Amino acid sequence: MSDPKSETTPAYPSQPMPQPQQPAYVYTAPISPVQVRDPYRSELYALCAQGRHSPTTTFGLCGILTCIFCFPCGLICLCLDSDRVCSRCGVRL
Repeated sequence: MSDPKSETTPAYPSQPMPQPQQPAYVYTAPISPVQVRDPYRSELYALCAQGRHSPTTTFGLCGILTCIFCFPCGLICLCLDSDRVCSRCGVRL
């Protein structure tokens, strides 16, 4: 006689369990400082191209020394020896 429990147990399929899919990893290369700097530099040059320079005044050594040693008249020499340059693009203004 057969055992009633063995007749009622269902047979399991021989298919393997599906494995969960691993997420695809997309590698993005890090941005180098050169790639960051180029758009920033082009934006600044665009401002200079529009005429919105960032002027910086520099004084020459001769004008500074003349201003110190010949005080009242040396101020004129200091103003004549000054140079206005854009700090972004280097153009003399």
